[in-house]
Amino acid sequence: LQVMDKSREDLADLRLIDAKGKEIPFALRIRNEVNDRQEIGARLFNQASVDSSTSEVSVDLGENPGEHNEVEIETPGINFRRRVNVEGSDSGTDWRTIKTGDVVFSFESENKTVESNRVIYPTSRYRYLRVRVFADELTDQQAPVISGVKVMMAVRELGELTTWSVAVLPYQLLRNDGAPASAWAIDLGFRVPCDRLTIEVNDQSFSRPFRIEAIDDPQNIRLVASGDLTRRIGEVRRPLVIRFDKEEQARKLRLMITDYSNQTLAISSIQLGAPSRQLVFELKEPPTQPLRLFFGNLSATAPHYDFEKELPASLATTPVRSAVGAVVQNPDFKPIPLPLTERVPWLIYIVLAVSSIALAMVLISLARTTLRTEQQTDDTKVRTSSG
Repeated sequence: LQVMDKSREDLADLRLIDAKGKEIPFALRIRNEVNDRQEIGARLFNQASVDSSTSEVSVDLGENPGEHNEVEIETPGINFRRRVNVEGSDSGTDWRTIKTGDVVFSFESENKTVESNRVIYPTSRYRYLRVRVFADELTDQQAPVISGVKVMMAVRELGELTTWSVAVLPYQLLRNDGAPASAWAIDLGFRVPCDRLTIEVNDQSFSRPFRIEAIDDPQNIRLVASGDLTRRIGEVRRPLVIRFDKEEQARKLRLMITDYSNQTLAISSIQLGAPSRQLVFELKEPPTQPLRLFFGNLSATAPHYDFEKELPASLATTPVRSAVGAVVQNPDFKPIPLPLTERVPWLIYIVLAVSSIALAMVLISLARTTLRTEQQTDDTKVRTSSG
């Protein structure tokens, strides 16, 4: 939290250095829950019936297919359950089984359909796949038709959450949309990302509208989340989790609950949470200890390490974990000099004063000249009249 409080929001100013001054490339991972699927371009060939109960099709993924771990199989019909085998090959001739025994199915009942056409297998890099679909012994009279196959790379990760508790400050009595409301100011402790709020409410039952606002800038209060807090009589008392519409970078939030004619809710604890930020790096040789993490230079450019692009989304092994130690000032850091107006803020007032005095003197001089000119004109008119 201390690192993120002093860093850029994208953490592009972070640098990892060993004791010899060598920069260690790293990859920044934001541990959101991931459920992503990308289709890989493929060409179908050798589509045929093996025998009276089995059909197959081969798939060419190209010279550099990358990783894949899932196929979607289109096989028409209703009320069936068909076994599937998936094989892989680098040459198109020597096949190895990568998944066997899975099923695809489709059932209809009362105008509702339940179906599944996906087969998941261990992540592979085979250029060729061969998909075999076996007939349902109970419903199919002949080998099923395979009308299409899509190859996918699916990434599913549960993510990891960082949570921290904050003090429950005394509430304020306000009004929201004309109705009585209670508001709690929440100090996150640092200016950090946050995407959820977990509160413990002691009351047995309630149903109240709420809103959460970011109040760092009183002139620009932003709505973060809104909805209803509800607990019914007889329900097990659990903490209430409020998820934000999107992750917010803030130092102060405000929870406002509209009470109407009810008593203020008794909130006993407040906890903040956000997806964990992790730096993943590889030590190819024993590093010179200690490793130092530098941050806080807001003008630094993003490093864009090759290591980050080469690191797979799902790591094959669990990294050894290390924690950030005590944060200290860097005595060698020399910040960029501030503009003169910021270093000497009173100078602008002197310049304005001198400019004002100069302008006043010019105006006075112009006024005197104008008066003399007018007086001379009047004297000339008088002499002309006398003559």
